[in-house]
Amino acid sequence: MQAIASLRERLRGEGLAAVLIKGASGSFAVKIAGAGLLFASQMLLTRVMGATQYGIYIYALTWIVLLSQIAELGLGSSILRFVAAYRTKAEWGLLHGILRFSSRLVFSLSLAIAALVAGVVWLLRDQLGHEQTVTFWLALLLLPVLTLTGLRQTALVSLKHVIRAGIPESIFKQLLIMVLVGGLYLVAQDSLSATEVMTVNLISWLVTFVIGTVWLLRLLPPEVAQATPAYERREWIKVSLPMLFATGMRMILFQADIIMVGAILGARAAGIYAVATRIVEIVAFGEQALNSIVAPMISELFNSEQHAKLRRMMTFAAWGRFAFTLITSLVMALLGNFLLGLFGAEFVEGIVPFLILLGGNVLISMAGSGGFLMPMTGHQNQHAVQVAIAAVVNIIINAILIPMYGINGAAIATVISMVVWNIIMLSYVWRHLKINPTVFSRLQS
Repeated sequence: MQAIASLRERLRGEGLAAVLIKGASGSFAVKIAGAGLLFASQMLLTRVMGATQYGIYIYALTWIVLLSQIAELGLGSSILRFVAAYRTKAEWGLLHGILRFSSRLVFSLSLAIAALVAGVVWLLRDQLGHEQTVTFWLALLLLPVLTLTGLRQTALVSLKHVIRAGIPESIFKQLLIMVLVGGLYLVAQDSLSATEVMTVNLISWLVTFVIGTVWLLRLLPPEVAQATPAYERREWIKVSLPMLFATGMRMILFQADIIMVGAILGARAAGIYAVATRIVEIVAFGEQALNSIVAPMISELFNSEQHAKLRRMMTFAAWGRFAFTLITSLVMALLGNFLLGLFGAEFVEGIVPFLILLGGNVLISMAGSGGFLMPMTGHQNQHAVQVAIAAVVNIIINAILIPMYGINGAAIATVISMVVWNIIMLSYVWRHLKINPTVFSRLQS
């Protein structure tokens, strides 16, 4: 009882463990609720669409997510790094400036990219087919919304409003999609097409984008609105461009498998594989919840030269991520056939890549949250190069293994490339920052 009382008292304090647990727990609760809703919405979509139409839908959506990361120009990482620093130093003009500058720039760029890609899709309309072409065009309307949403979420996380950052898209959007898709299905009394579901997705994103934007405006410190915007464009771009490259390469790591499965094996295989990967993404929620509070804290502790605290925080984060990933992966592995079967009998074909990806997540979780250390401490250029190496490895191995082993090969390729990235990253962090962010750091402290 004394141990429990002591733990409770520590969590009420302002120590590193208390800050991490309190900060991550709120984000984790949102992500778990969102995961349940996402699972339900994806199950509903596969039931009312079937594997082929779902594959067309998810293939187009995957491309739009990738393009949104390019359109963001890496400015999300700059916001994550600089907003925390500006807030600590009360540099309200610069905080106002980076939010205004980034929003205007990425909005203009996303419109230009959407117009360009729409033209390319028109040229390829005969090869893509009518349904895929129209679905792509509808998805391109999402591009400006996705890019601005990413900036808004990052700004809220930087201000430590991690719960408000996730609720609109994790909760409201999924609920709206289920309501609209369910209503449309009841009216049509027939399976829904990819174009119909993409239209629903677009409406849902627009509604939740407005809600999230209103929240950001209300939660910004009042000094920000009163301050005259100040700009350090050269510094922001200097940090953002390497992070743009790194973000693009990271998206290849996480999305190339679905895109290449769709291109090599077809829409049905892409739909089955996408469902397996989407369920496995639930395991990543623990990491995302931790990183939502870890990232701004890295910037704060590093810039204030509290290096001992930074090392301790990375140790706490590593053990938290590993414990959650291990337990969740074991439970999901036992329920694998059941979980996949909820989406339809044909989706059980994804059980092998499902188990491969789960095992890879457990292995990678042992690296802790080291992926944020380099960009948050001024080593963004080296970080970009490392992610690029892993992305190239990912594409090459996918190209070799998918024709040989199908969707199982895609899962193996993804795990191998992620392991390569983490090994390179950990080696650099240990040599140059003298920090061991893995679960083994306690053994060396």
